[in-house]
Amino acid sequence: MLQKLPESPCIRCGKTRIVEKVWVEKTEKGSPITHSITVCPDPECQKIVDAEFAAKREKKLEMVNRNKKPETPVPAKA
Repeated sequence: MLQKLPESPCIRCGKTRIVEKVWVEKTEKGSPITHSITVCPDPECQKIVDAEFAAKREKKLEMVNRNKKPETPVPAKA
């Protein structure tokens, strides 16, 4: 039984987002997990939101990679 999702506004234009896709996945223990994807009803607005999130994701990934310490090879014992 699927529950009704609460209404959520688009972060850019404020219109009520619509459900694009819903699917149920079962865990190893058999508990169902319901996943849903919601999108802005305005396709052009959604493209802009997707681009903004992609840029944020890329920037975050760059920061994570920059903060990683490079692995230095262990010198062989003579």
